[in-house]
Amino acid sequence: MRRFALVFLAASFLFTSACQAAQDAGPAHAPDYRAQQFLFALYFGPKPNAPFTATAKTTWVKIMPDNSTITTWNERIVAHDMDGRIFQERRFLVPNDGKQQPQLRLYVYTDPLQHTSYTCTPNAKTCDMNNYFPPQIDPLAPEGLQPDGITWLTRENLGVDTYEGLDVQRSRETFTYFKQTIGNTKTILRVVDYWYSPVLGVNVKVVRHDPRDGDQTLWLTNISLTAADPELFQVPADYQVFDRRTPKPVIRPQAPEQ
Repeated sequence: MRRFALVFLAASFLFTSACQAAQDAGPAHAPDYRAQQFLFALYFGPKPNAPFTATAKTTWVKIMPDNSTITTWNERIVAHDMDGRIFQERRFLVPNDGKQQPQLRLYVYTDPLQHTSYTCTPNAKTCDMNNYFPPQIDPLAPEGLQPDGITWLTRENLGVDTYEGLDVQRSRETFTYFKQTIGNTKTILRVVDYWYSPVLGVNVKVVRHDPRDGDQTLWLTNISLTAADPELFQVPADYQVFDRRTPKPVIRPQAPEQ
């Protein structure tokens, strides 16, 4: 009987301790994850006969409800070769406080000739190999009401300019979301300015302003039109490659109707 009493007292003590620990840690709840905002990087397509190397830079200024701001930035190396192969670093955005440098996340190697893309993690020295088929670039959407039925687009031709010695075509697109079309109590304007290089086939600079996302500036600097070392476009020999490719779907023409 005494042994049972001791066991009961010990169990009661453990239960009380666990309850006290839970109270000290605060009320329990299930995990919660804040919604993430995404920034789309400059697009580099597989244009042949347009070699270059450059530093791609990004600054993102988020505007808070009290008009204060949070500024992050990064910079990374990008390159094209004569055959349209693409090399890109991917780096984290870091606070613009002068205390941090953007850490390397990934290397991305895109080969339009072999229809492969390698996403490589330098820390693990591993790569995932996937299919790559150049996306179909649709013509620019016509101005006016867009297919979503809520967005109004206007486009301005800002003329020809030069950027780091390159001829560029400048333009501006304004997307208007009128009041009460997306739950907004005021009209929202999303304005995007482009500096497009026909020679390279890329936007060498993009400036986006949207009150929902803040101000995003993406641009190329240190542009060199000299072809980079071919090894830059090759996965390092000591990296382990995992083949994640899937068969490309075969689209067969439909039989004519009888």
